[in-house]
Amino acid sequence: MSDTNCEACPSTTPIRRGLSGDLWHKLQLWWYAVSFIPFYRYGELGNLLFNIAKSILEGAVLYAMFSMAETEYKVAAIMGVLTKYIYPAIVVLSNARISSFIDHIETLTRPFLQVRSLVRGLVLVAVGEAIGALLLMLCYPPVFEWCFGGLNHAGYLLIVLYLLHHVCSGSAQIFEGRLWFKLLEIKVRHCPRRQLAQNFWGINAMSQNIHLVLSVLLLWGTTAVSSLAGVGLDAPLMLVLVGCAVMLAIPSKFTLPLAWRLKLRKQELDAE
Repeated sequence: MSDTNCEACPSTTPIRRGLSGDLWHKLQLWWYAVSFIPFYRYGELGNLLFNIAKSILEGAVLYAMFSMAETEYKVAAIMGVLTKYIYPAIVVLSNARISSFIDHIETLTRPFLQVRSLVRGLVLVAVGEAIGALLLMLCYPPVFEWCFGGLNHAGYLLIVLYLLHHVCSGSAQIFEGRLWFKLLEIKVRHCPRRQLAQNFWGINAMSQNIHLVLSVLLLWGTTAVSSLAGVGLDAPLMLVLVGCAVMLAIPSKFTLPLAWRLKLRKQELDAE
């Protein structure tokens, strides 16, 4: 999408579009933002790679893990109930911490300092998601049985691993939601390209839609392969699928912090 095309639609004369036309327009704007804003490009790349990896991992692990927990260890109900009750605590504590951090960032006067703090926060998010992915992989029945199957209280260890996965991944997601949105406000909402700045909410919504549709397709697709197609959990296909998903999930969230260190930091300093 060229600059000329973007500026050709003045904000004073909004165009009425049908649903399909509006979705296509928002998709074009999303692609334009990815192409024009480096922070958005690297951040979206990392998010897409992580969502692909985690959706495949969850599709392979969750159904098989709960089946094992129900039939072999008789702790599936405990896992479900504890997860249900522990998640509000994760949300409350994470919201409290991240809101204080965002308030601190907004007291900084230099945009460079704000962006640097946000990127550093995203490093912690990446670490939390990487640990969460590893913990989820340990819950995969063949891996869990190989590592912990001989222990007397293996069922309770499965509960602990799954809850720790929720603590790490859930906290990271809440932190990332606030940090990423704040970074988008700085880089997209206040973008010098008027068409991007004026369509901030539409671009953000299209990004969420893309991630949601992609995640659902991969989640259900992997679940179908692992459970409905009769592929053994210890079959080479499944082990390679889980291994590749973990290896992709661990580094993907570090894409933007790495780009900041190698390239974007200097550009941000030069722009001040």
